[in-house]
Amino acid sequence: MDTSQALANCTKVIRLQEGTITAQGLSGPPPRKDPAATGETGICRNAGGEAALVESGSTAGRLTLHLLGF
Repeated sequence: MDTSQALANCTKVIRLQEGTITAQGLSGPPPRKDPAATGETGICRNAGGEAALVESGSTAGRLTLHLLGF
């Protein structure tokens, strides 16, 4: 086990008018993360896929969802 880098679990909740999607993955270096995305409620509940999170600084970033199976 590599203990040189601290990692944490990160959960993102995206509320849409039609339902809710969550994305979960590890948080730590590098600035790009690829969390799993799952549908939770409404028309999104059967969705699944992945996300791409690119951080730019400590308070900003871009989250792109790639969803399948609505």
